Amino acid sequence: MVLTVTKGGTTMNMNEVISNVTLTKACSIKADADSEQKKTINLKVKFDGAPLKGVFNKALAGAVIAWQNGVGRKNFDKYSNGQVVEITFISPASNAVDPETAMISRLQTMTDDERQAYINELIAKAKK
Repeated sequence: MVLTVTKGGTTMNMNEVISNVTLTKACSIKADADSEQKKTINLKVKFDGAPLKGVFNKALAGAVIAWQNGVGRKNFDKYSNGQVVEITFISPASNAVDPETAMISRLQTMTDDERQAYINELIAKAKK
């Protein structure tokens, strides 16, 4: 993966090593998957010694996989080899379009009969 990051128009050195950065995140754990008992743990993740590229690659991994398996695969024929597609990190599996808004827009372009056929198709898929 080639990773280029710019901040304010300046390219960041992705080999730069992080120092004095710790992030805290609460999580819950169970002794095993079937356990009813759980504990909340506060993890303090220290980034000291990690290169920027390692942190960014890890952060991007989920977004890339979600896009590949979702929007990318669904719209495969719409993309050309080498094309640049911009997505937002806040909503990485989409092209920043709310699914409900997209569905309403799609339904508005259909006739009443097309709309009903499409809804019936979705219901049939949901029952599988």
